Amino acid sequence: MKNIVGVALVTLLISTFSMAQEDRKIEQAIKHRQAAFTLMATYWSRILQTVEGTRPYDPDAVIIDARKVEYLSRLPWEGFVAGSERGKTKAKDDIWLDEDQFKKLAKDLENKTTQLVKAAELKDPKKLKVAFEQARDVCSACHKEFRKK
Repeated sequence: MKNIVGVALVTLLISTFSMAQEDRKIEQAIKHRQAAFTLMATYWSRILQTVEGTRPYDPDAVIIDARKVEYLSRLPWEGFVAGSERGKTKAKDDIWLDEDQFKKLAKDLENKTTQLVKAAELKDPKKLKVAFEQARDVCSACHKEFRKK
């Protein structure tokens, strides 16, 4: 009888430890994607201010910011792991229910941020604005479909 109780206790401890590790992985995934989005928003905001005319147009600074946005646009997706719909997140469950559409929008954002860099490198404010608006439209579409309000 003591052996059965001992085995049960060990099994309980191991499963509790495994669940705690899984919760930690999920929490880290959420933090990863949130950090990537926060950083992207910082540089995105600078470009927005430039496009809106509330920040002086400095083509070299815009190129740097656009390259950062392009790089950061590739980082959040690995943080959308199974189980990470629970926890402190604004992600809708629809991400995992319509994963193909979510992945399509993620890829669209990556492509549009690449186009944003190319437009920034032309040092033409009008072309920058068009590329910025196209990238912003992808962000908006994804937020509308997959982000809690």
